[in-house]
Amino acid sequence: MRKPVAIVKAHLVHEDGLRFRTTADGAPGILFDADDAATRSGPSPVQGALLSALACTAADIVLILQKQRVDFTSLEIEADAERAKEDPKVFTKIRVHYRVRGKGIKDTAVKRAIDLSSEKYCTVGIMLRRGGVEFVNSYEILPME
Repeated sequence: MRKPVAIVKAHLVHEDGLRFRTTADGAPGILFDADDAATRSGPSPVQGALLSALACTAADIVLILQKQRVDFTSLEIEADAERAKEDPKVFTKIRVHYRVRGKGIKDTAVKRAIDLSSEKYCTVGIMLRRGGVEFVNSYEILPME
């Protein structure tokens, strides 16, 4: 017997120009703005894809570190994405740098969390990888402030 298929429902409304209000499954809305960068009121759809990948891996990292009982006080992630020169200007490479702060954090715990997120759990990142995007991960462990 096959498992039921999970369905994600989304809705978009054109606001004006190239601005679109979006919602998914009743969650609070997000404004996407594909207009000129100087006048944007929200991320462009492409920026939204990158931000979604970061939020996805961040949720994984937090959950995995908590399960490992790692005493971290903060997580920050920086990323940059290279895009193809020709249309469609898809991502070709994404560099992700994780900063985990806390006391006595073991390097192996952070590396394991990143590897598990990258290879098994982060749905958005895995979809991008399957689409041909190369990911380069790096991290640093910082002492408590």
